[in-house]
Amino acid sequence: MDDSRRAAIFADFDTSQNESQLDFTDDLSKLKFRKSQFNLSVSLTPGELSAIFDTTVAQPKLNSENGLYNQFLDVLQAFRISSPLQLLEILQYFIDNCLDTISILKDQNQRADWLEQELNTWRLLLTLFQVQHLEPEKVDNIVSERDLADALFKEDQKLKGIQRIVDWLEHCAAESMENEFMKDAKHFSDEEVAWPNTLGQLLKKELIYQSSGAMVTQLDPDAPARQSRSIHDLDQVDDDRLLTQVFTEIRCGRLEKAELLCCQYGQFWRSAILEGWRLYHDPFYKPKEEQKPTDEVLGNPNRCLEGLRLAWKISSDHKTTPYWRATIGILCGNIDAVLPVCNRWEDILWAHLHTIVNVAVESHIQTHKSNNFISLPEKYWEYKMTLDDIVAELKSNPKLAVRQEAHKPKRQIQQYFMTNQFRELVNIMADWAENGLESDPQFLRFLAHLILVIRWAGIEHDELAANLIIQKYIEALIPMNDPMLVAYYTSQLEQTSQVIIYSKFLEKMVLSEQRTNGLMAAEKFSLPVEEITKRIVETYRNRFTNMTNGQDLFSEITNDDYELISALDWIIYYPHQVEEAFVQINAVVRNFVAQGKIQAARLAFNKVQKDSISRLLNNADIDLEKLLELDMISVSGKIQSLILEYLAYKCYLDAEEGFAEWFHEYHQTKPIEPIKLQGNVDYAKKLIYDHNMEQYQTALSNWKKIVSSSSQIVVEQLFNLLFFPNGWLVDHENEDKNRHEHFELLRTICIPKIFMLLHTILHSAERYIECIKLAGYITDKNNKFYQLFSQADLKKLLAKIAESSVCIMESNNQQLDPWGFEK
Repeated sequence: MDDSRRAAIFADFDTSQNESQLDFTDDLSKLKFRKSQFNLSVSLTPGELSAIFDTTVAQPKLNSENGLYNQFLDVLQAFRISSPLQLLEILQYFIDNCLDTISILKDQNQRADWLEQELNTWRLLLTLFQVQHLEPEKVDNIVSERDLADALFKEDQKLKGIQRIVDWLEHCAAESMENEFMKDAKHFSDEEVAWPNTLGQLLKKELIYQSSGAMVTQLDPDAPARQSRSIHDLDQVDDDRLLTQVFTEIRCGRLEKAELLCCQYGQFWRSAILEGWRLYHDPFYKPKEEQKPTDEVLGNPNRCLEGLRLAWKISSDHKTTPYWRATIGILCGNIDAVLPVCNRWEDILWAHLHTIVNVAVESHIQTHKSNNFISLPEKYWEYKMTLDDIVAELKSNPKLAVRQEAHKPKRQIQQYFMTNQFRELVNIMADWAENGLESDPQFLRFLAHLILVIRWAGIEHDELAANLIIQKYIEALIPMNDPMLVAYYTSQLEQTSQVIIYSKFLEKMVLSEQRTNGLMAAEKFSLPVEEITKRIVETYRNRFTNMTNGQDLFSEITNDDYELISALDWIIYYPHQVEEAFVQINAVVRNFVAQGKIQAARLAFNKVQKDSISRLLNNADIDLEKLLELDMISVSGKIQSLILEYLAYKCYLDAEEGFAEWFHEYHQTKPIEPIKLQGNVDYAKKLIYDHNMEQYQTALSNWKKIVSSSSQIVVEQLFNLLFFPNGWLVDHENEDKNRHEHFELLRTICIPKIFMLLHTILHSAERYIECIKLAGYITDKNNKFYQLFSQADLKKLLAKIAESSVCIMESNNQQLDPWGFEK
């Protein structure tokens, strides 16, 4: 923020040109704020409300309130909080967003009251934070009551905060209490004179309706009280309605408008009474060099001598109309005259706070002025309520509607901010969010941004509760499938929660474009993408995999399996994550192999990209043929273990698939022998049979060659697995206990199966001697394959070997014994 803007935000304002008696202003920002036509405040130090609240900035209109999610995000993305002024700008943009959306909702004839409450809360925060960032000032050269009040508000930040709340309440009322019918003179009177019907009856004019009671005989303002008589009934009705509207204008901070209203209907004395409240200020007491050509004397010089005492007397007179009593009472600090006409939470709060300001200013003036003031009633000085007391009174107010309003969430938020009870506020907001009492996504958006504002303001609060609120908001955002929204608010949490929540969001994404966008959003807001992608894969693994004792060969792949395989794409997205990719892919292949899902294992295995091993070894020229000679490669034990495991699965999958091809060739492609001819057949049929037989013999010969070649390849693959360097899945560097247990389980599943497959191929190829040698491999003390067999598996294999032994004995080779040795 440049120096000129900073100066504008915290500049001292010249109050001499303002319309109200006192217009002390510490205008937060001239950033986008539009100057109001009128000063709306009726309070002693109203401030420039237009600088706080009249804040609209032209923005494109969206279709509905759902646009608020992205609008608020756009504001947060545009700022990096480095100073209090930026936080104030953010609050102003929040206000603009709400104003724009309210306008849209009203154009669409939709309810907007829920958003108006939020708008007013943001306005409250803005005005309170303004005061917090102002430095107290020492004011010299005080020459008038107005100067004393100015000095008090510049020195007393707490009182200034209360005054700002008064201004806020008045502005909110000005927006919500607009009644078009009240603007028309005919609703108060048909004439622009005071009490026209009373005047007409006194002049003995013909009236449609004569007053029902004893009517005044004179028409001066004091006549009704002096004569204990009433004005004309119709005038009384109009008078009551006028005074109700006058109080409403005062309540809305529109003192000038209230005065104008009185003048418009001939009641100039009431306008004079309202004007007589203003603090006196004579700028000509200042040195000439400090005077300005535009200076003028303002206010009522007799305000303290007579004005307050008489105002108190009028407001205490129960014969006076209640709304006129309330109007005078709010100006002189007689709260007992105001509360009877206050039926709403905000009205009662306004009355109390206005009284606090009145009493404080009057006390300050009387303390620092040497004049002999007429004493005010003791009750005036006895008012000692604080903000905390007022909030407690609102919550226990005898009026049910007020009590209910005080306990509504948004009102509670406002109350906690006013009383600076931020820890209690955050805790109760967390309770709302956690218990689902307020589960509306828009309300959760509001709570989440309140938390961010509290954090950026450096206010002490419960971080666990704050994080809970943001998490609940993120949960509401996830169904919207907007990565930017989810990623930003996830970035506001601590790292462990970031990984858990954002991985949960990403794991439901299937399309490549969606996944790319999700990771790009995570990178933009500095989320730990590597930990997130790792967690996604592990989540799928824990959900869909289960180490078993094996199933049927080539078990069908389920939808869950496909989801797990697809999830592996997360771990191979970043090339530098290659080591973790090997860890996760190996683990998935390991589980599929254990379940006998060879096709699924191959799909998972193929997720390893061609250049992955080179990147893992940091050697682009590595000869994959020599990978098994890892002693020649300078790599860590963990990487060596990962590559050995990867190669072990490659060896196993190649062997399984090779056997499947051989099995298909052996059982499905063998030529069918032509049916032999029976008895005497004619020459033509015999000729055809001989031709078919010749073709069959040729096909059979070719088939035997193919099967023999295929069987030889598969046998080599199976033996390569059995005699894998250092043992298949024997990992001496494996420090992971679970992984080690999985290896042992896989060895007990796969090694016996490999022996069975070997015997099947060798026996089918009539290589009976090699079948018998399998028993020797099993009992070999170096490899100790016998330890991997269950009793049932070993019995089954030995029975198969026995069959091969019988085949040797039944063969024509008489030189061999049943074990294949020469006699």
